[in-house]
Amino acid sequence: MSTSRTVLKLALGTSLALGLCLWASLPAAAASSASQVQANKAAAQRYIEAMGTAGFAQVAKGLQAADYKLLRHEFENLKYNAMGDARLTAAMAADSAVMPDRHNTITRILGQGDVVAATYRITGTQKGNLYGIPATGKWIDVEAAAVLKFQNGKLVSSWNMASEAAVLVQLGARLPERQDGKLNPAPIYQDTRPFDDELKAWLAKPVDTPEYRHMKVLLAYKSKPENRPADYPPPAPGGRMYSVYARGGMDTLNARAKELGLTGGQGTAVTGRQDMLGDNIAEGDMAMFKFRLNAKNSGPLYNIPASNKDVKYWEIGFARFEGDKWQEGWYLGDELGFLLMIGNKEAVDFLVSPAPAAK
Repeated sequence: MSTSRTVLKLALGTSLALGLCLWASLPAAAASSASQVQANKAAAQRYIEAMGTAGFAQVAKGLQAADYKLLRHEFENLKYNAMGDARLTAAMAADSAVMPDRHNTITRILGQGDVVAATYRITGTQKGNLYGIPATGKWIDVEAAAVLKFQNGKLVSSWNMASEAAVLVQLGARLPERQDGKLNPAPIYQDTRPFDDELKAWLAKPVDTPEYRHMKVLLAYKSKPENRPADYPPPAPGGRMYSVYARGGMDTLNARAKELGLTGGQGTAVTGRQDMLGDNIAEGDMAMFKFRLNAKNSGPLYNIPASNKDVKYWEIGFARFEGDKWQEGWYLGDELGFLLMIGNKEAVDFLVSPAPAAK
């Protein structure tokens, strides 16, 4: 009996000591994780601020992992339009020479785990050839977004998207014409998943945190109504889920249509729309979801006739919450990619009208 009590006391003592050790380690582990997120955000900020500048090579050398992958260039469509065309590529300036006074200003940044997402503003004077667009001396001021992934403090991949449509409009430049007369859209990869699947997985592992609740709202927003949870909030006045529509994904196209006195838009131009999830993170009162729109161009986009082609293009959204209420939505869409997917002459001519024919 005495031996049994001794064993029991030893077991309880060991369990208690182990429990105390585990309890003590939890805050340390959480602090370590939070510290790594902040370190990743600081590294992401340095990286983004250096992009396209003379100091980028040095920053990239210190941050990029040996197996780093560039998943998407910020000027992806202009880049692919020039690829394989000797005339366009020969004229291109080095990134740092395109806008020697380029400045990238972070406007939003959040991190979760090994992922950092940010929005930033690119400003500078175009003094060098930009993927076949000769120097104009004009000022560029466009918005952009990035998703960067880290592993052990090193950058393993980056995905970037700038408003290329706004670049062309601000420069008054048309998409450079290739020698073969063809369009060369950027490739589409199988790198997305259904929102409904992600929502189902999310709901299966509930956590009482603002980040969990905020992401649940975003995932449900893009899922089928029948799959949304019972506590999915009603829309704000005006029909949107958020009160402040800070930026729309098709803002540049809509502004150009207004300038031309045209009506219509993305909603009337596509049918069978299905948005597929790429990345999603949340931190504090901010959340991000990156998705690819998949649809058919079955109706006119403003004065652009339907091509009846399948269209697939990226959009990224950032949400700001107040408490658990979705307060603000900010979106950036691949508008130039959308036009190139439509692929007819009217789409190519839409942003900047062709010069009058010589008499």
